Amino acid sequence: MGGLGLRWFTETDVSVAEDPELLRLLKEAGCRELLIGFESPTEQGLDGLELKHNWKRKQIDRYHQAVEIIQSHGIAVNACFVLGLDGDGLEVFEAVEQFVEDTLPFDVQITALTPFPGTPLYRRLLDEGRILEPGAWEKCTLFDVNYTPARMSIEELETNGLALGFRLYSKEATARRRQGFKAQLASGPVPT
Repeated sequence: MGGLGLRWFTETDVSVAEDPELLRLLKEAGCRELLIGFESPTEQGLDGLELKHNWKRKQIDRYHQAVEIIQSHGIAVNACFVLGLDGDGLEVFEAVEQFVEDTLPFDVQITALTPFPGTPLYRRLLDEGRILEPGAWEKCTLFDVNYTPARMSIEELETNGLALGFRLYSKEATARRRQGFKAQLASGPVPT
């Protein structure tokens, strides 16, 4: 693919930062951005998110360094977060903003927890009586809230999520992230 002049992006997890050869090959093949689902910058938010191994919670101490390593190899990071996880309360909004300011990923994405019908999450929340409109696929936009959060109200999730979005996607915040990426790129590859 490297000789074709294509530019593309893909999705992965933070473990890609452990492999400098893979990062080099990704860059040479035209990969320009990696979407990484960090989900939450808090241990409470990640705890229990993966039912069998809790892998993401075990990786949280590597999150900051992973962004720096990947971006120093010339590949932008799109850091993705889910708001309204059962372990996260109102503190998550500030925690996401602080993580983004500290690590300066090129892009950032925030969404509301979305229980898609037919998934284990949906079944669990339905069994707990927390789904607001059962079977409402039209509420599966990643921004509409169709469940009762565990540690905040629906209104708190919607209001704080919207406010966080305005801050994260402002011209100033976006410019800081772009400059951060350029600085990390200029410093050269960070060793793993």
